[in-house]
Amino acid sequence: MSTVAVAAGPSEPAALQGTKAVRLPPQLTGITQSAEALNAGDTAQLGVQAVDPQGSPLTFSWSASAGTLGAPVNGANSSSRSWTAPACLADGSAPVVATVSNGLGLSTSAAFEFSVAQDLYLDRQPEFTASGFTERQNVTLTPQQTLRANPAWMPESPELLVLPSDQRLTVSFVYESAGGSHGFGYLYVDDLRAAGFVDSQGNLTDNNANGIADLHEDLYNLAPPTGTQARPYIGVNRRCTRTFTSGGFTYSQPELASNSSCATAFSAGQLLADARPGSHPNVNVDVVGSFPPGTPGTGYSDSGLFARIPNLLEPRHALNGNRGLGHIPFLLAEDDSDVSTYQQLGAVGDGSTASDGIPDYDVSAYDAHGLPRSVNPNPGISGYDRTVDLGVVQGGRELVFFLVAAYGLPHSMDNGTVFPCLRKSATGQCTLHLKTPISVFFSKAKWNLDQDPVGQAPAAARNAGCAYSDRCNPAAPSTDACTVVGTTQSLCGWLDYDAQVRLNTPHYGNINLPRTAIVAPQSPSLSMNMPHVMVGATGTWPGEWLLAFEDLNGGGDRDFNDVVFLIRSDPSGLVRSRVLSPADAGCAISRVYFEKQDTRDAATCDATSSISYAISTDCGSPTPTWHPVTFQGPPYRILDVSSTPGNQLCWKATLNGGQSSTCQPTIHNVDIGYETVPVTP
Repeated sequence: MSTVAVAAGPSEPAALQGTKAVRLPPQLTGITQSAEALNAGDTAQLGVQAVDPQGSPLTFSWSASAGTLGAPVNGANSSSRSWTAPACLADGSAPVVATVSNGLGLSTSAAFEFSVAQDLYLDRQPEFTASGFTERQNVTLTPQQTLRANPAWMPESPELLVLPSDQRLTVSFVYESAGGSHGFGYLYVDDLRAAGFVDSQGNLTDNNANGIADLHEDLYNLAPPTGTQARPYIGVNRRCTRTFTSGGFTYSQPELASNSSCATAFSAGQLLADARPGSHPNVNVDVVGSFPPGTPGTGYSDSGLFARIPNLLEPRHALNGNRGLGHIPFLLAEDDSDVSTYQQLGAVGDGSTASDGIPDYDVSAYDAHGLPRSVNPNPGISGYDRTVDLGVVQGGRELVFFLVAAYGLPHSMDNGTVFPCLRKSATGQCTLHLKTPISVFFSKAKWNLDQDPVGQAPAAARNAGCAYSDRCNPAAPSTDACTVVGTTQSLCGWLDYDAQVRLNTPHYGNINLPRTAIVAPQSPSLSMNMPHVMVGATGTWPGEWLLAFEDLNGGGDRDFNDVVFLIRSDPSGLVRSRVLSPADAGCAISRVYFEKQDTRDAATCDATSSISYAISTDCGSPTPTWHPVTFQGPPYRILDVSSTPGNQLCWKATLNGGQSSTCQPTIHNVDIGYETVPVTP
């Protein structure tokens, strides 16, 4: 339907009125409109034809208060345009006006009325594709274009830690029973590979061919400052510039093994026990570094963001020359009754005398990477500091955890302790030992510097649910040993009794560890690098496991319980669709139709599994308002969302496998439609 309006031109002086011929506006001779009722997004063809009684030339103009006009096609006496309907339109609206004007300034207009139909059941969700989701965490898009939750992840070995898909991880401090002070963090292997430390097979490189792996060389800044074997300093300015020569190579004396005056700390040809497995005969070997005789002052430091954490393991920061590759959720994993760290070598100060499962410093003053926060969300030491949310960790990227241990023990086969080894011969014999109070232990054994003087396979075996006892002999478990469930095998216990008691509290989810066998695998390398990590499932909830360190070079007592952490990967999957409605500020979504097709396999899923849905109409907001979609009977719902007007519709779903480690809830299809209404000014 169209209506016509006539507009007069400029008025004439009264003295001339009646003395001239009457001037007339253009006359419309035809109006065309291909459709009056449209669906949102459909197009109508509009046209007007006109003549001017005075014979003056005509001009045509168009305007639209809603919808979109196409390009005009004008003739001497006609004009046509297309018009695309908006998402919504008030009843009785005439959103398009065509105006024809003559050379005398007079005009005539035609208004085109429309109605826009709403189809609540028109499905706006395309088939599932990778690009159709803004979030897809721990969910696989199958070849059949379904969304399937991934099973809970539990690492089989600390040697290879790769999440199968993006998952949110948290790490909780549990227990420490060691004399040293420790920092706990992790690295991404691909970051080390990009920096040239690791080759495509995961082996450490020695690009300057001086016998020391580049990773170890840069941990302690051992490369010479000049010459063909120089490497960039990891940090800002060297504290020590002293060099030494060993095995025909020149190295920088490591700052983390040097006192405050950087005094000479190299000794050639010391007589030490061979740290390789076997009879341990004394051999001549070079040693660099020293232990602090007391308070270290400014010694045993490479400066950086944290004085006693190797700069390479710090998070990227100007104070380490932006060369840090690490992430350090716990700078001090200490929980004891004093307020000091080992010889004041901790990364941060000890601020609590409580032994309560909470680290003795304000963890929340730093972010999950170890960087100081500008605003602390929870100042002071409290239960908030027990757990750090690592955020979403990318799937497919290998993780390596590390422990920075501030502690110093002699090279003694009687104690089972050795100095770290920087350089080895072709037969695996160490030719250059490092004597330092700052050691680094990796979850990947072949990256560790210390050798395993025992060399048994596995390096250690423990009963996860049995309490540790120093009276139990791992070589012949009897006293205080426990039988592995489902077997006749007896093994010594793993965690201290107090650690077991702490885990079985609400803070940790009332974990009661199963009596299963866990092992520290032997390093596959020729020189038998010492493994330092055991991992074990809690048996309480899928995706939940313990990671515990042995903090002595060479293994010492090999209890693998000196520092204990609880890792939780969120086993639930999350998907969120892209916006499914055009952004039209003149319309607001008032009702939504939602229908789903999903399954939970009865053979693998129990009553604790679930799939939940929600929709939002303001998905462009950083904090959308979500409306839960609940079903009682049929798998579809109509929701009134007029109380939260918006025009950007999306949906999300959470897929939870519950307590089953093999349950994989699956979404096969989602249909979603909507109706809109005009926004009232």
